[in-house]
Amino acid sequence: MSVILEQIAKAEQKASDFDLDADLRFKRDKTPAQLSTLKQQVERKQFLRESMGDTEKADAFFERILLGNELQDVNYLARGVAAARSVARIAIHGPGGSQIGWGTGFLIGPGVLLTNNHVLPDALSCKNSKAHFDYELDVSGEQIGPHIFKLHPERLFQTSISLDFTVVAVDAKASNADVQLSTYSYLPLIEATGKVSDGEWLTIIQHPNGGLKQLCVRENKLIKRTENELWYSTDTLGGSSGSPVFNNDWYVVALHHSGVPLKVNDKVQTIDGRDFDPARDAEDSIKWLANEGIRVSRIVNELKQAQGDHPLLQAVFHAAIPEARIPEFSMSTTFPVNADVPASASHASLSIFSPQRIEVNKMSQAHLGRSVSVTLHIDQDGQVSLGQQTYAAESASFQEAAKTTNRPATFDVPFDASYADRKGYDEGFLGQGKLRINFPKLSADLESKVSHLLKPVDGNNYLLHYHNFSVVMHAQRRFAIYSAANVRHSQRYLMSRPGDDWRVDPRIPIEHQVSNFYYKNNQFDRGHLTRREDLEFGSTPELALQSAADTCHWSNCVPQHAKFNQGKQLWQGLESYVLESGLRKSNLDVQIFTGPIFEEDDPVYKPFPKIQYPVRFWKVIATVNAEQELFATAYILDQSEVIAQFGIEATAPFGAYKTFQVKIAEVERLTGLQFTSGGGVAPVLPLSACDPLAKKKRSTTRRSVAAQESTGFEVPEGYVVLNELDDIYLDQ
Repeated sequence: MSVILEQIAKAEQKASDFDLDADLRFKRDKTPAQLSTLKQQVERKQFLRESMGDTEKADAFFERILLGNELQDVNYLARGVAAARSVARIAIHGPGGSQIGWGTGFLIGPGVLLTNNHVLPDALSCKNSKAHFDYELDVSGEQIGPHIFKLHPERLFQTSISLDFTVVAVDAKASNADVQLSTYSYLPLIEATGKVSDGEWLTIIQHPNGGLKQLCVRENKLIKRTENELWYSTDTLGGSSGSPVFNNDWYVVALHHSGVPLKVNDKVQTIDGRDFDPARDAEDSIKWLANEGIRVSRIVNELKQAQGDHPLLQAVFHAAIPEARIPEFSMSTTFPVNADVPASASHASLSIFSPQRIEVNKMSQAHLGRSVSVTLHIDQDGQVSLGQQTYAAESASFQEAAKTTNRPATFDVPFDASYADRKGYDEGFLGQGKLRINFPKLSADLESKVSHLLKPVDGNNYLLHYHNFSVVMHAQRRFAIYSAANVRHSQRYLMSRPGDDWRVDPRIPIEHQVSNFYYKNNQFDRGHLTRREDLEFGSTPELALQSAADTCHWSNCVPQHAKFNQGKQLWQGLESYVLESGLRKSNLDVQIFTGPIFEEDDPVYKPFPKIQYPVRFWKVIATVNAEQELFATAYILDQSEVIAQFGIEATAPFGAYKTFQVKIAEVERLTGLQFTSGGGVAPVLPLSACDPLAKKKRSTTRRSVAAQESTGFEVPEGYVVLNELDDIYLDQ
């Protein structure tokens, strides 16, 4: 018996437990208000409130669902384009390499594909088969793709015959093109209930019979649910095995795997009214009465029991409702998804949606979301070639003005989703012995509040290591306690910058991170702690880009008022100024610690979810001077005045925030951290001993009083107001 007929037989057996024809006739014209239970309605409303973060908007949307009102905002289409990015055709190959069938699958996490067990039943079938992304038509009707990716069951493979699913790891780069898997978004599986009510319409994105990517929109009404399955009606083509089934807000509710066909005289019928012949007819020729999908909540539960500690599945296990919602794109605006766009824009995006360009209003665009790959080359003269353009490699200069800013880059940055290649902050970056700058020591209170790694590595249970920097997260506040970075102002390359691809870190619980939902409809910008510009260095252009791209993790992000983040020259120029002041010109290396100041009375933005946001930030900069001695200074940024006066939902006058130089000891007092140097053969000493402000003799009263009189802002004792970079005190 063929795989198709086996699945039909199983579905028909389940359907025999109830009168499918009667259910269809009764429910076809009924609304969710008439078909769903009170429990379903309560859970549905709560899910909408949590996903949208706006009670009034969610309740209005819920009322439309109950009444069967299917009018949608036009950005529904753009959000569907984003959802479709993750869907791939599965080319099933036998042991000898021969083509034996087709299926559909989709990404559910970084480098993780989900499909049916009957599509890929074992590791060997995965090893021989391929995932084809971008096999579809562009807006002009021309075929693009496919971009072919190998599967890697040796990295991850889990299957279930009873629930008919398989998850398998996917290669990071296409085998037939210079395209990275990170180009494609993934669709989180939400374990919570409330994603759909009986009577709601569903949408399926599929590759029927191995054909081009297609949508099965509407006439797919949820008619019945069991413990493991959802049943939905259709008058159109049945979805291909392994397709995602979406609710009307683009959350995945089921994994499509089978259906019940129309029968006449016990013979399966085709769309054109013939008896189905499996020897010559494809699956998409069957006339389906109803389809069946496996509930995603059951798939997540099964995976947790089988592979609960697998690093590639942590994004699946810790997917949160607000972060998983596909962003509301503007249909009249050209923008890079996940690029560094103002957070107040309605199209602010999520970390799960990878860099791509959507130009919906320009119908001549070759493809929605298509990304262009180029090759980087360095010749003997140090020239870096980027496609058809040539740029000179930057030597010891770190001037921001040297950066190319006229257009964003369109190439992909390789990303290892296992994080195995991340070395993190190097304590010996400036040197060993007395020049060693240690990780900040946490107070006992802070250590009790850190977010612990889901899977400790080599005794480390809370340090998140990235390329050239490390982060420690506060579990309750959901922002970083600190970010510690090594910065090398040589080994930089003059090249265009790719769009920011913000990511949730799967190594810690997702509920300990604040992602894009928090930055919508307000004056918050996504502020880097460790700057992307600081980490744009490496021995090759590719390594420099990987280093910079790692800063776009939500663990390295804090909410900063848009007016500050758009005029950040003073705060962001501190490191460069310290180095340019002649402290050490032979090797422009620096180590930077930065983070928020958590205070009990920090304000809360939105009552749900209740998350306090910091209004003050600190920075400690350490380097080695010309005499080969450590040199360290500390600074504080204060947004409290601008936020108190103008709020976070309104604009504010430029320059209303304050920047101060302070003693390192003051940062330690405010944060509960201790900064030290030395170790090994050298004694461990407080880093504050290298702080020129701690040794300063003259008073800062005159400058503080002047600042207070001009702004009305009360300057704390010992704080040096920085109105420009030349105000920084560096004398030793």
